[in-house]
Amino acid sequence: MSVDEQYQIHLQQLKHKEPGFVETIYALGNGHLGVRASNPLQGNSPAYPGSPGLFINGFYDLTPITYGEAYFGYAHNNQTICELPDPRYLIFSVDGVRSDETPYQIEMIDKTWDMASGLLLETFHVTTPTAKEFTLTLESFASQAERHLYVIRYDIRTLNFSGSVTVIKQHAYVNQQIARDNTDMRRAQRGNTLLQTYLPAAAPTMRISTQKSQLSLLMTMQYLGSDPRVQLNAHADVPNYEIQLQLTPERSAQFSFGYSLGEIHNQLSFEVNQARYIEKSLARLAGENFSSLFAASAARTRQFWQDSDVIIEGDPILQKGIRFNLYHLYQAAGRDHSTDIPAKGLTGAGYEGHYFWDTEMYMLPFFIYTQPQIAKALLGYRYATLAEAGQRAREMAIKSGVLFPWRTINGEEASAYFPAGTAQIHINADIAYATDQYISATADTDFLVSAGFELILETARFWLAYGNYADHGPQAGHFVINRVTGPDEYTVLIDNNYYTNRMAQHNLRLAVKYAAELKQLAPDKLAELAVTDAELAAFKKAAANMYLPYDAQHQIKLQDDNALNRPRFDLKNEPATNFPLLLHYHPLVLYRYQVNKQADTLMSDFLFPLDQDEAQLRRDYDYYEGITTHDSSLSRAIFSILANRIHDPDKAQAYFLDTALTDLTDLKGNSEDGIHAANMGGSWLSLIYGFAGMHYGTDGLTFAPQLPAGWFRLSFKIKYRGRQIDIDINQKTATFNLLSGAPLTLYCGPEACDLSQKMPVTVDIKHA
Repeated sequence: MSVDEQYQIHLQQLKHKEPGFVETIYALGNGHLGVRASNPLQGNSPAYPGSPGLFINGFYDLTPITYGEAYFGYAHNNQTICELPDPRYLIFSVDGVRSDETPYQIEMIDKTWDMASGLLLETFHVTTPTAKEFTLTLESFASQAERHLYVIRYDIRTLNFSGSVTVIKQHAYVNQQIARDNTDMRRAQRGNTLLQTYLPAAAPTMRISTQKSQLSLLMTMQYLGSDPRVQLNAHADVPNYEIQLQLTPERSAQFSFGYSLGEIHNQLSFEVNQARYIEKSLARLAGENFSSLFAASAARTRQFWQDSDVIIEGDPILQKGIRFNLYHLYQAAGRDHSTDIPAKGLTGAGYEGHYFWDTEMYMLPFFIYTQPQIAKALLGYRYATLAEAGQRAREMAIKSGVLFPWRTINGEEASAYFPAGTAQIHINADIAYATDQYISATADTDFLVSAGFELILETARFWLAYGNYADHGPQAGHFVINRVTGPDEYTVLIDNNYYTNRMAQHNLRLAVKYAAELKQLAPDKLAELAVTDAELAAFKKAAANMYLPYDAQHQIKLQDDNALNRPRFDLKNEPATNFPLLLHYHPLVLYRYQVNKQADTLMSDFLFPLDQDEAQLRRDYDYYEGITTHDSSLSRAIFSILANRIHDPDKAQAYFLDTALTDLTDLKGNSEDGIHAANMGGSWLSLIYGFAGMHYGTDGLTFAPQLPAGWFRLSFKIKYRGRQIDIDINQKTATFNLLSGAPLTLYCGPEACDLSQKMPVTVDIKHA
């Protein structure tokens, strides 16, 4: 794959250059660690604008949640991802003036992120308080080959002087003290007081520990190479590298450092195994240099693009935007079966580093069809937290099954506002849906037996215990699920949320379906999980009798039993400055109206395309579009996909434009807090499920392509049941090419495409 402009993000092309925004856009990560692209002189000093941060996925601390009135079952502790010392940081001393004591003037000149290789190249112009000027160039990457490594190379060239420059590389602090605006509840509200201890080692090795969660990890900083100018010293028990340079404008100096960020351990394990952890941390960088480490990382990145790239011909801005989104998704995803994808990836502390339903419903499909091993690891995280989900169900007086938390890091509920948190019990069915999607797309029966069926079974058991059969009114005889909140957080604690009920119905049916498969594959598994015929019959009955609210007069699916009894919010006359509404109205104001923060009932239309014909979908779409604010970044992707299904190309493209470029254009005005990871997943959904029209039809995997008028071509690959398929779509035809694996049949509209290797099939696109 050749490197071109469409894989590069240039500073001059960004909407603005505010420090926090730029730090997010150029943040580097690999699923284990993430580093914001901060001012390299900032460190822990508030004298420089910006919010530096190194984040380790799953490394968090706890603070007790304080309630004015605390009731039984409320979440007990906040969980907040920790901000660790910035590995970009270094100190200069020129003419006896240190940059950490007297601020230097530093100007950001250029940044170029080459996503084809993962390398970030930056140039800064630095002026000392004594008017000495030099350029500082950084090259850095988060290794995709060894997830514990972050590597950075500095180049210094003087501009108006010749003389000595001292460079000090150290981390005398561990607790970030940069002030933040906390008026927006979506931002991190708490800091952590971390403990640091430097341990005896051949390179500076810091043990970083939390106080409440009792976690520890190692951070080793190592000079890469051999240079007599580089001395390892210690000052006030803090080891540092000190580099004495004699520079002229004609002679620059270059040096590289590698960081090894270890696994997260509980503190008892760390105490017992400390020597072994230090040895392993040092070994990751032994004998390596910047070039060797970068070559290994770039090779892995190239493989990512080979499998996951999406080509859009006809709109270069969108082309760059979608690649930006996909690579950030790749950087954000946990890969160790113990971590997930934080809502802001590993690019900022927004939402405190929590995991939501975002992973399963918006991001997992991208990984299922392009990087299935990562998808399996993400579902593995949910399986690893089944015990905590079971305990949460018991706290909610549910005697069987599990209830997964709405927001969490460690598997326990961390949402202090239950109406828009714990009440979103649909997350159970979301996880079951995603599990089925993974198994269906990969045919991974080993995962089905080892983890997948248990996830589906335990979530199904919850629905039987939480719901009930109604005795009165139009719901009489039906299975109902009351006092829940659907995806729309402006409508809470309602009865029979359509999305929740439809997803629960699917969850119950999945349990019955896969129990039948396990009778053949692994009957002992059913006995181990105490599955009985009576229980399966109860699942089947509840699913068959699930109540799905529908208004016969308007012929639309109802968001809940009382949806039409609330007045409509006057969105047309609401000032633009009042969006998002949650920052300008008390929740009880919003709860009184028909107003949606995001796609809710329409989410079920998206997920179950065979549930309705196009006329029904259009009625649903028109109604809910009129009451939806899209205050959530998760919303527009769904509206774009469904606009394609009702053959409204203008709306499909307009919604997609906002989705694809949300962070690059700072559409929400809060990208400084971190990327909108779910929205990035949504942009892939919009392309593949929307414009390419991929879905499971009545006969199998089906495509219904329709490209926007200005696009010449849409091309991508998917992995499906041990195969890799290349799909190439233009305005008139779609070509399917089986790159690897056994022959199969898929469908383009009603037309069957029988694929075998080296025999591409081209089909004419029939436009509606």
